[in-house]
Amino acid sequence: MSKRRTLTEARFWRNAVVLIVLLAAGLSLAWYLHFKGREEGVYALSRDQIAVPPQGKVRKLSLPEVDGLPIWSVDTKINRIACNRQHKATSGGWVIKQWKNQDSLCNDKSPEPTQACPGASSELSTRTARYCHWKKERKVLLSLDAAKMANQGCNPNARGNVGGFVSYLAWEPRILEEFRDHAERYMTRNMAEIFVRFRFRNIGVNDAYECDRDKVDKDAVHMKAIVHSYATATFSEIEPGTRRGTGRTIFYQILNYDARPRVQEHVHQGRHVYLTCNYKNDKYSTMIYRDTVFEFGQSMAYPPREAGGDFVDYEFNLLAGMKRGIKECYGDIDPGNFKFTGFHIGTEIKNGAYHEFMIEDPEIEIIYSRDPG
Repeated sequence: MSKRRTLTEARFWRNAVVLIVLLAAGLSLAWYLHFKGREEGVYALSRDQIAVPPQGKVRKLSLPEVDGLPIWSVDTKINRIACNRQHKATSGGWVIKQWKNQDSLCNDKSPEPTQACPGASSELSTRTARYCHWKKERKVLLSLDAAKMANQGCNPNARGNVGGFVSYLAWEPRILEEFRDHAERYMTRNMAEIFVRFRFRNIGVNDAYECDRDKVDKDAVHMKAIVHSYATATFSEIEPGTRRGTGRTIFYQILNYDARPRVQEHVHQGRHVYLTCNYKNDKYSTMIYRDTVFEFGQSMAYPPREAGGDFVDYEFNLLAGMKRGIKECYGDIDPGNFKFTGFHIGTEIKNGAYHEFMIEDPEIEIIYSRDPG
């Protein structure tokens, strides 16, 4: 004969069952929210987990062994190669890009390396910037020192413009003849995956400077020095059946270092630093969508002062992340109508900041869903 439970025991078991059900529901909800909207292939899928479609092909774009790279203009209105043009044909589309820098690397007419870049094959430097190149190691060093610029680098941070000084190692397919003649090679409708790989090492960071409010525009957004680096892929929408762009551009950024503690906290929590779906750029519409390296199961590239300074190996799967950004920003539009227009790795600094870093063995690998010819 079974023993009857007392009223207290009955309440205890009832509450225990309710608690277990609530915990299971909570875990299920957390799991759903964690992966809500994430497409397969965005996070931490390595190359060996991806099968090449039978009708597809693989294309690798690595930094070639060249004596130097073309240097992109600092004038954003021109947006073209300004010097080292003799390397354009052999660079495979890889260039050094400058943005707003007051002292262009092109001001240095002698590529002979100095003691600042031991063993380098070439070097270009000014009072505020440096580019060193080791062709055998497929490695570049880039540095920027805004504190040596006019007004300690506080001038660009004006009239509501939050942009700063930029130095990138970039892949610019626009300098390749096939970019226009064989456009289908760059259309995402023919791509299954886009992997990028590179090694990144922070050498020096200084973000201690703070601008004098009396010496900058009254609408300046940031007053303190800022150092952050990221890998960015750009995609531009093409009107179907034409070669004309719609003006809609995607900047898909993956943050790999930011000196600000608040942003580092966001990185470790796997949170987006920002998402701007409709940034007005003259008559165009730009989407800026930023993931963090932590979301890919990888670590930030800390500088030596923060127990870092070694090379960090990165691998990112770009295509699914870009598609997810389009979905979140623009809704139900066809991501296949976008053209892969470039990739860059580097730094953006503001207000008297300093940043020096190395990039080694950069590579882009496109896995096509079908052979685009």
